[in-house]
Amino acid sequence: MALAALLTGLALLGVAGGVLLHRGISSYLAAAGGLLLFAVAFIWIVPEITAVWGWPQTILGLALVVVLMAVSDGALIRLGHSPRHGVIAPLLLATALHSLLDGWSIRTLASQPVPIALVPIGLSLHKIPEGFALGWVLRRSISSHLRAISLGAVAEVFTLVGALIEPAADRFGLARFGASWTPAVLCVIAGAFLFLGCHALLPYFKHEH
Repeated sequence: MALAALLTGLALLGVAGGVLLHRGISSYLAAAGGLLLFAVAFIWIVPEITAVWGWPQTILGLALVVVLMAVSDGALIRLGHSPRHGVIAPLLLATALHSLLDGWSIRTLASQPVPIALVPIGLSLHKIPEGFALGWVLRRSISSHLRAISLGAVAEVFTLVGALIEPAADRFGLARFGASWTPAVLCVIAGAFLFLGCHALLPYFKHEH
C-alpha cells in the first residue's frame, strides 16, 4: 500500500503542476518510464507467464490485452470529441481505469520474482506525466482551479483502490480459476505495461520530430 500511496502522491503532484511543467520535460519523463515498463514486462513478467502457458498462448494473450486497451482508449477518445459528452468525463474515466490497474499491478508484482524496485520507478515516471497531462487539460476546460485539481485527484486515487481490492480479488480468482489465475493476471499486467510503454513513447517521438 505504501508504494501505491507514493504513486498516487506523485500523480497528484503532476496534476497540480500541470500549469507549470513544460510539456517537453514531461515527454522525456514519460519516455523513460515507458522504456522501464517495457523492460519489466519483457525481461521479468513474460518469462513467468511462458513458464506456465508457453510462448504461443502468451503472445496471443498479450496481443489481446494490448488490442483491448487500445480499442478502449480509442473509444474514450472518440467519446471525448462528442459535443454531447465533452472531453472531461472520458478523460477522467480513462485515467481512473489506468490508475486502478497501476495500483493492482504494484500490489500483485510485490509477491512475484520481479525486481520490485524497477516497477515503482517505471510507474512513477509514467504517473507524473499522466498527472501533468490530466491537470493541463482540466485547467483549460474548467474555470475553477480547485475543482480541476479535485476532479484529477479523484481519478488518480483509483491507484489506491486498485491496491486495496487486489488481495481479495486475487483470493477469489485463485479459488474460482485455480492455477490459471496467476498467469492470466500477469498477462493483463504485462500487456498493460506494453500498451502504456507505447503510449508514453509516442509523445516523445512526436516531440523529437
